[in-house]
Amino acid sequence: MNEKIIEKTYKYTIPTPKELFESFCVEFSNTTLPDIWVASRPWTDTLLGIFDSIGRSLGYIPKREWLALDQTWEIRHPDISVVVLALEHENTHRVEDVLDDELQKLLDVKAFLKVLVFYPLIPVVAEGEEFSFPEIQEKIRSAKIKNPDERYVVMSITRISDKTLEVTACSLDPDGKAEELGSFQVKYTSKD
Repeated sequence: MNEKIIEKTYKYTIPTPKELFESFCVEFSNTTLPDIWVASRPWTDTLLGIFDSIGRSLGYIPKREWLALDQTWEIRHPDISVVVLALEHENTHRVEDVLDDELQKLLDVKAFLKVLVFYPLIPVVAEGEEFSFPEIQEKIRSAKIKNPDERYVVMSITRISDKTLEVTACSLDPDGKAEELGSFQVKYTSKD
């Protein structure tokens, strides 16, 4: 008897936090941004569209509003099931507004990349292990069940002048150790 073997292989790319931010920089810089700074729905749609485009370029089919998360990238097959990216976007400048809702959702889900985007008055910055928003760092440290492979990516979009936005990002490991991912500026004019 001549035995036949059929083997299946899945190949997915899971970007590092740095690679994700670099892709975001390119997409954000080439996107037409909403013309009203305080309009939340257009900004949400724009940001989710950017992450959707990045996910699709990597072979994922991004989903919106799964487990109340704004967007996820998943790998689902009969023999493998994993959330690669969980995204929460909040149109606020107040860190207090994201701690017990958006950040908590990210803490509660198993995913390799957990992305939080918001609009603080000062950019997110990491210097050494210090992070510009220690309350976010402490909340991440507070999680009792941690996956050593998960990384939090915190992005800020800050209006630094009437005509300029600055986008910054940091990565945090499950113990809250922060790493700077970079920053960039784009010209921006709004009607408000």
